[in-house]
Amino acid sequence: MNLETFQLERNQSLFENTVEINLTESGIEPLTLASLLTPDELSALHTVRLGYNYTEGTPDVREAIACWYPGATADNVLVTTGASEANFLVAWTLLGPGRSLAFMLPNFMQIHGLARSFGAEARTFELKRELGWRPDMQAYNAALTADTSLIAICNPNNPTGAILNAADSEALISGARRHNAWLLSDEVYRGSETDGRPETPTMWGHYEKTIITSSTSKSLAHAGLRVGWIVAPADFISEMMRRQDYTTIGTGPLNQSIAATILRPGRRDEVLAAGRAVLGSNLAIIDDWIARWNGKLRYDRPAAGGMVFVAYDFPIGSSELSRILRQEESTFVVAGDWFGLDGHLRIGTGGHAHELKEGLARIDRVLTRL
Repeated sequence: MNLETFQLERNQSLFENTVEINLTESGIEPLTLASLLTPDELSALHTVRLGYNYTEGTPDVREAIACWYPGATADNVLVTTGASEANFLVAWTLLGPGRSLAFMLPNFMQIHGLARSFGAEARTFELKRELGWRPDMQAYNAALTADTSLIAICNPNNPTGAILNAADSEALISGARRHNAWLLSDEVYRGSETDGRPETPTMWGHYEKTIITSSTSKSLAHAGLRVGWIVAPADFISEMMRRQDYTTIGTGPLNQSIAATILRPGRRDEVLAAGRAVLGSNLAIIDDWIARWNGKLRYDRPAAGGMVFVAYDFPIGSSELSRILRQEESTFVVAGDWFGLDGHLRIGTGGHAHELKEGLARIDRVLTRL
C-alpha cells in the first residue's frame, strides 16, 4: 500500500507543540478535569477499573451518543478512538481497487488520502465560494459513477464553517440513492453554530445507507479524550466492530467514563453552549482584523465551527506562508492547500482571546512585509 502523507496531521504533529501561538486547532479550548467535573464526578473516577473495557463502547456512552441522533439506538453506535479511527474503519471497509469515492472539497483530507492509498479512485466536487460555499451539484453528479461506493461530506464543513441547506442535503442523498452508495457525513462540528443559529440537522435518518462520524474533539471541546463514534445501520456497526478488533480494540475506561458524563443530553447542551459563547466573542475579533486589511483579506463568516477560512491577496502559496509565520513569528496556522484549496489560511477561533489577538498581530507583521 502506497500511503500518502496526510499533510495537515503530519504538520500539526511536527509543529503544534513547538510554537508560541498555535492557531491550527479548530475545536474549543478544553477544560481541566477540575473545571469540567463536579467533586462527586471526580471522586467517582477513583473507582474506575483500569482494565480492558467494552471494546464497542460502554452501554451508557453508546446510549448517550444515540440520543443525539433521532431514531438511533445503542445498536447503531460504535465508540472509536477519535473520529479518525471511525473514518479509517469506514474507508477500510468500503474503498479499494475497482471502487471510487466522491469527496467534497475543501475538507479534512483523511478519507481522500485513504481512498487513494487503498487503491480506489478519488473523485472530487467542490463547495463554491461564489455560491456561499454551497456544493457545485453539476460537479457532484459528475463525480458519481457506477463504481461509487462511498460519498464523503463534512457538515458543518471543515474548513469553511458552511452548513448545507435542506435542498442541497436532499440533492446529495438523491445522488447516493441513485448509485446505491454509502453516504458518510462527518459531523464533528455539529453543535458549534454561530450567531444564534439552530443546531445543524444531522444527516442520520434521511437515507438507509447513511454513516455519521463524530467525536468529543471539536464542538464538544475535549480532543484529549480521544473518544469518537460511528452511527450507522446495526449490521454495518457489527462489521465495524469486527474490524476494530484489528485496530485499537476499543477506548480506555477513564476516557469513556468522562465521555459518558459530557455526552449526557443535559451536560452536552451545557458544554456546547459554553463553546458557542467563546466562538461568538472571538469572531468579533476576527471581524475587526479582516476589516483593517481593506479587502486584502476576505472571509465568509462561518455558520459553525471553531475556525475561519481566510482568503488572501498576496503572491505566495499557503504552505509557504504557513512556514514563514511559524519560523519567523512562532505562530502556526493551517495552509489552505492542506484542504485542497490554496490561497487561504485556516485560523482557529476556539481558544483564548488574548492568544488569538497576539497571533493575528504576528500575522499582520508578516503580511505587512509581504
